[in-house]
Amino acid sequence: MQHNLVLCGHGWLGGYLAAACPESHITSTTRTSEKRQKLADAGINAMCFSLGDDPSQLVKASKDATVILNIPPGRRSQNLGDFRQQMCALIDGFMQHDARQVVFISTTSVYGDETNSVVTETSPVDPQTESAKAHVAIENHLQRYPANRFTILRLAGLTGPDRHPVNMLSGKHFGSGNKVVNLIHIHDVTAALQQIIARGGKGEILHLCSLNHPKRGDYYSRCAHKRGLPPPTFDDTTAGPTGKKVDATWSWERLGVAPGYPTVEEMI
Repeated sequence: MQHNLVLCGHGWLGGYLAAACPESHITSTTRTSEKRQKLADAGINAMCFSLGDDPSQLVKASKDATVILNIPPGRRSQNLGDFRQQMCALIDGFMQHDARQVVFISTTSVYGDETNSVVTETSPVDPQTESAKAHVAIENHLQRYPANRFTILRLAGLTGPDRHPVNMLSGKHFGSGNKVVNLIHIHDVTAALQQIIARGGKGEILHLCSLNHPKRGDYYSRCAHKRGLPPPTFDDTTAGPTGKKVDATWSWERLGVAPGYPTVEEMI
């Protein structure tokens, strides 16, 4: 079925989602003219946009469309007040221009790292980083709107055929090898998003994660061996597992999606 989509922040995830929705009419944003031209060459209506720019053209394009709002804060940013304010203002603009729904791509980091418990969609948030605190503030702002106008999707660590954390960890040394892994495969994210797009907003907070959570010292050593990379080394790998385990059972059932990569071993 054809849908109108606005991919606000057409990055790595946006590329996979666009490929999975060939019948949809897509408007995408990117920060560079070079990327805009590549998207245009692929048949995507693209515009250059960065937070802080005049959003009038962008929000007009959201009428009757599902907006996938996926603009992360800069990794080195510490003061995210402007980011929060601009994201909330952008949400207001989409809503005022009759977007069908806004899907905010959030993160499971909002649950914090101080718990050793299983976290579900109803677990209280405990953001520790400035980025996680900003995501919670944006989620709270979005929840002021009617339930049929939004979905909040918290993602665990993203991986895929051309992106895996072990590539950055290879050959380095880290502490906390007994901390557990929470990952989600990009193909499962796109499958979930297709369901969210099709059914419309439900005012729900969903999160996506694999169904198993090995210790990272064990897991990334296996990943490196399988990929022929120098393995990373970790302290405390033999200690008992620590850290949150993101249980996405309810979200998968709610969406009617069976993850194609239910275990992190299948993502190597």
